[in-house]
Amino acid sequence: MASTAWGGDEDERSTVTLAQPGSDPAVSARIALAQVRIDQRRKRQVSRLRPLSWLLLVAVGVSAWTSSVTPGLTGRHLAVSLALLTFAVPTALAGAGRWPGRDERGPRVVLILLISLAALTLTALVPSGILNVLPVSGAVMLGFIRLDLRPALLISGTTTVLLVLLLALTVDDPVETITSSVLLCVVLAVTARLMQQSREGQDRTELLFAELEDAWEAETRAAAGAERVRIARELHDVLAQSLSALAIQLEGARKLAERDQVAPLLQQVINRSVELTRDGLDEARQAVGALRAEHLPGLAEVAPLVERSARDLDLVLAFSVLGSARPGEPQAEFALYRGVQEALTNVARYARGSRTSVVLDYRRGGRVTVSVTNTAGTATAPATAVTGGGGNGLRGMRERVERVGGTAEAGPVGDGWRVEMEVPG
Repeated sequence: MASTAWGGDEDERSTVTLAQPGSDPAVSARIALAQVRIDQRRKRQVSRLRPLSWLLLVAVGVSAWTSSVTPGLTGRHLAVSLALLTFAVPTALAGAGRWPGRDERGPRVVLILLISLAALTLTALVPSGILNVLPVSGAVMLGFIRLDLRPALLISGTTTVLLVLLLALTVDDPVETITSSVLLCVVLAVTARLMQQSREGQDRTELLFAELEDAWEAETRAAAGAERVRIARELHDVLAQSLSALAIQLEGARKLAERDQVAPLLQQVINRSVELTRDGLDEARQAVGALRAEHLPGLAEVAPLVERSARDLDLVLAFSVLGSARPGEPQAEFALYRGVQEALTNVARYARGSRTSVVLDYRRGGRVTVSVTNTAGTATAPATAVTGGGGNGLRGMRERVERVGGTAEAGPVGDGWRVEMEVPG
């Protein structure tokens, strides 16, 4: 903890050092979250398709063992065994969720080629029964599910053509068998492709919505920025120029007072008025800069603000920092800065002569808290808390803090008054 006091006895004073806040560049969280949801949905969809791979593998295996040429270790039986193994391994990988990722196109194409070649081999070795269509139709379906459209069309189309040739050469009644086999392959291919298009359309829609929300937010920020520039121009033309004229007039009054040797108290009041007018000019320039999205005063400027307020407003102030200072979001820090400024102004108006402490607390994880607490003074504090109706200053403080996701409260504490603000940071 570090603390600084102004306006009290000399031995109560110490020093404080704050870290200069900063912020990371803004990024689009919407698109990143949309991509995460898309990836999660793809994983769920793939997991729901895994049983199809196992079902296909079991069906082909049972058909092979019950066919006229069963798997074995010699001659044609060995060829059936090798073809069945070649078909089973990549199909089992698909069922176990070990299939290559979307970016690994080469391995995916190789696995589909192996499945297709094994399926054609099984059809050639066992031309009768369900094995003359089931492996190839399964390979076609997996090709359209697991590959992009162009390689899926090329591999599955070639596989279907070779299937037709094999059936024409090996089946006794090829017309009916070829018709039913091709029809089954086409139905499975179209179904798989429609499923793929539906998934891709859903993905594109989600990303498009995220991009539209980003575009809408950017347009809103641009419109707000243009409005801020317009207001800043008005402030500069009206308020800043008026204060500049007032400062010139007060400076003239100060010189006249020095020349005419008026009462020291009057000279002191005029000098203080000149200083306050200059500070008002600085504040007006800061407000214009804030509206133009230039440098925003933040938590690093709270200590100088308290010191300046103790001097200009004739207050007894103490400033403390709890925990380690860390960078925060500029708008959130600016809201706290303005809140402290408003609270100290209220102390000067309603509780002059009180002792006031300003505490900046970083110890709450993910949150930053500022409290301004004063004892009873020669006047009473505002009668309305921030959370209710009341003065425009307190209401503006609450609205500014709430806009950045924070909270602001004010109310009596003991014989004094406390304002407490908390923002993410």
